[in-house]
Amino acid sequence: MKTTKNFQIKRMLVLTGLAFFSFISYVDASGIIKGQVMDENNQPVEYATAVLKDSKTNKFVTGVVCNAKGEFVIKDVKPGEYNLTTQMIGYEKKNIEKVVIEKKQVVEKKVIMNEAPSKSIVVVAKKTASGSNNQLVER
Repeated sequence: MKTTKNFQIKRMLVLTGLAFFSFISYVDASGIIKGQVMDENNQPVEYATAVLKDSKTNKFVTGVVCNAKGEFVIKDVKPGEYNLTTQMIGYEKKNIEKVVIEKKQVVEKKVIMNEAPSKSIVVVAKKTASGSNNQLVER
């Protein structure tokens, strides 16, 4: 009876140790993508989004929001090839294709975003005998 319990305890310890070491090796195999999003005047683009997509399937992998300095860090990225896309209201979307991550690698990217061309909206109002004839004109 004692032999069976000892065997079960040893087996449980071995399985727990294997699970622990496989988890550590999985975490160690991942990489990091970090960088900074700047505008054309070399000023940080605050709180822009940085999205990582699989380059083959274009499926969302993960994403983060930049800090007030325009910096971002994406951790635990599995080795592979990705597309990095940054976006912010008032700026044109920026896509960096084929960002390759190797095991335990830190990839740094500096992203320059251009301001989006602004559209102006003009409201024109005309009063007629039967009432108003308001129009919205986009330029």
